[in-house]
Amino acid sequence: MSMRGNSLLGQTLATRYEVVEYVDSGALGDIYKARDKRLSFRQVAIKVLRPDTPDDQVARFKREALLTGGLSSPHLTRTSDFGVLEDGRAWLAMEYLDGQSLATLLAAEGRLPVARAVHIADGMLAGLEAAHAAGVVHRDLKPSNVFVVDEPGVCDHAKLLDFGFAKVFEGDQPALDVTGEERIVVGTVSYMAPEQLRGQRTGPPADLYSVGLILFRALTGELPHAAMGPDASMLTQARFRAANLDAPPRALVDVGPEFADLSALSAVLAKALAPRPDDRFASAAAMRRALAEALDNALPPRASTPAEGAERWRHAGTENPLAVHRPPTVAAPEPEAPSTAPSAGAPPHPAVIWGGATGLLAVVIYFIWRAVG
Repeated sequence: MSMRGNSLLGQTLATRYEVVEYVDSGALGDIYKARDKRLSFRQVAIKVLRPDTPDDQVARFKREALLTGGLSSPHLTRTSDFGVLEDGRAWLAMEYLDGQSLATLLAAEGRLPVARAVHIADGMLAGLEAAHAAGVVHRDLKPSNVFVVDEPGVCDHAKLLDFGFAKVFEGDQPALDVTGEERIVVGTVSYMAPEQLRGQRTGPPADLYSVGLILFRALTGELPHAAMGPDASMLTQARFRAANLDAPPRALVDVGPEFADLSALSAVLAKALAPRPDDRFASAAAMRRALAEALDNALPPRASTPAEGAERWRHAGTENPLAVHRPPTVAAPEPEAPSTAPSAGAPPHPAVIWGGATGLLAVVIYFIWRAVG
């Protein structure tokens, strides 16, 4: 634990948040656990930026506070407050989560049974329904920005994290931030929609594309555009994607014989991953309905109580006739690391959590712009 990590212990922010525990550090700041004195000492997470944080990252931090503070859904991480310390550091109070990121889960499991993967995807889409209804597109969905928790009566409850790259969409407003003549692509290359990689307007269909990629990854252990394998470098992935932006993705049924009977689910993924935004689902709600219909006959009978429902999902890997049963192949870590899930038992929080673009990512973006522009 660094001395900086201890700096807020014992302090009370905004006369409300009593800092009780240092959790971890990221590239741009620290994470603490605090108690909300106004709400029966409910636990909250406090994210604090470092004094030398670049201005663009501070702006992203403030954007996350502004956007998530106005969203309401059990599948979105709630932000309750935002402020600035006396030394100028910005801080954010948000819901404290006890669980693990989907990236951590996939690193351990390799891939998930069909019912479990679809259940998590359904939670993601439920969160997007609320965000899109409020005019907000996430733009950086990936396994490390999906947190999975167990709640009373519900296992694998998915919550979307990190709206720092999110943007309000309306009318003909461009979805990419532009500074002068420099075009800046935001997001994570492996999980971007084609229009994001091209620097075009980005709306809800881009988020649905990312959900399709995440679900494909959860089911198979690889990405549909990762023909070279899951351990390929980010630059290799970028080269492949830049050369195949208009090509339809691999079909789920073509990945292996164990997926041959999943034609309905394969069709849902094909629609979600259509290269053209207009060819994808009209909304997150429409994609949720399609997923439910695709698997309705394959899932165990629906439970009559929340507790039975929790057990249904927990054991879906053995009860679901379409679940993948072969031993999982643990894929190499994604080219993005697990997210800031403010939990004392979570793994270290990497730089990508705080939005710092690495040199490698800059090279990848440059390559893509040369290839497609």
